[in-house]
Amino acid sequence: MYTMFTLQKKRPTTKPYRRTQPGGIPDIKRRICVCFICLAFLACFTLQASAADSLKLGLSKLTNGGAVLLNDESGNQLFALNPDKKLIPASLIKFITALAAIDLLGRDFRFRTEFYTDQKGTLGIKGWGDPFLVSEEIETIVSGLKDKGVLSVRQIRTDTSAFSPEIQIPGVSRSLNPYDALNGSLVVNFNTLFLGKTEEGVVYSAEEHTPLTPLAKNKGQIIKPGTEERISLADDKVESLSYVGELFITFMKQAGIEVQLREIDHKPIESRWTLLLRHPNSRNLDFILEGLMKYSNNFIANQIFLVMGAEKLGYPATMEKSREVMNRYLEEKWQFDMMKTVIEEASGISRQNLMSARQLMKVLESFRPYHELVSLKDGVRLKSGTLTDVYNYAGYLETDNGLRPFVIMTHQRSNHRNRLLKMLRKLSESLNTGSFRVHEDGSAVPPTNQPTEEI
Repeated sequence: MYTMFTLQKKRPTTKPYRRTQPGGIPDIKRRICVCFICLAFLACFTLQASAADSLKLGLSKLTNGGAVLLNDESGNQLFALNPDKKLIPASLIKFITALAAIDLLGRDFRFRTEFYTDQKGTLGIKGWGDPFLVSEEIETIVSGLKDKGVLSVRQIRTDTSAFSPEIQIPGVSRSLNPYDALNGSLVVNFNTLFLGKTEEGVVYSAEEHTPLTPLAKNKGQIIKPGTEERISLADDKVESLSYVGELFITFMKQAGIEVQLREIDHKPIESRWTLLLRHPNSRNLDFILEGLMKYSNNFIANQIFLVMGAEKLGYPATMEKSREVMNRYLEEKWQFDMMKTVIEEASGISRQNLMSARQLMKVLESFRPYHELVSLKDGVRLKSGTLTDVYNYAGYLETDNGLRPFVIMTHQRSNHRNRLLKMLRKLSESLNTGSFRVHEDGSAVPPTNQPTEEI
């Protein structure tokens, strides 16, 4: 029995597992596999790093001394090229204008216009800088005046005392271009006329809700037959105010309100006059900012700029007050060095405005909650900034994990910003979490939980 048991034990049906000593064949195979995995990872990383270096060189060449900056979804810097170089922001400055308005005025702020009367029945219109006093709003105002019992008016008087008469916007010229529209405390339809002329030479209003006034009809004579054109009222401030009066008179007559004298008076309203109506615009600041960012309206930007200064430091509005308020805001919110940063006006039309891509990136980081104000184009929230030889982009690349803000600033004769944006998008696609990041000198580095080194 014992012999049989012993024989059975010496002849097992399966071989028992034997642990190989270090240096054995299975251990060597395991080490070889690990080496191959490491080599494959390094090869992949090297290829990615090489691609990033190639993209960096391309970006550097195309910017030609410009600046490029890209952050990830958490605000960590992914790529930077000349981030501290001071350049002309052009319309990218509207990010600052919009955010300052939200912080200083509030998203539900409403611009206002006031209406007074005297014992003679004169209707006084006092403007406080409403940038969106358009035809539809005037129609609403006239309806409100009629509800107040206004059935007859002797004359119209315009009061522009809420803004200094010395206001001049740097970069704005006296042309008929819409972007040169004059800013002021009392302005209608963005201080522009949208007119057309038939083939027979008849001038008409090209805006459905805007009637043709005598001044508009006269201005439309310069338009070529068979075309439509938007014309700026930038030649004369009195002419601009005359258009305000004419438009109100036309709407009042349509509503059945008599206006005895067509001559429009331009004087400040006296303290003895009675307030009839204080009209807050039906559109709040949120709505106006959406139009500002979508259409990049320079007139609206500087109207907001002037009102911000006056609301904080008192009326009448001046450029000096607005610059003081804006400089203080930038210093307190982002610690900008205003000795090296220049904000002359708020639309970007001035070439005197100067700031860096890093400063703009700080603004974009704060603007994240309002990114939907920026137009979406092919997966990119994109705002452009353009002047002669200045071609800028800024906004947000949309990814599965959120938003990656970016800034592209160039000062060159040829416009390469579309190519730069395409290259930056490719770079962003390769810079995924857990892949690698890029130093400011363009070299690829392994991923960490810290932002890239700032040089």
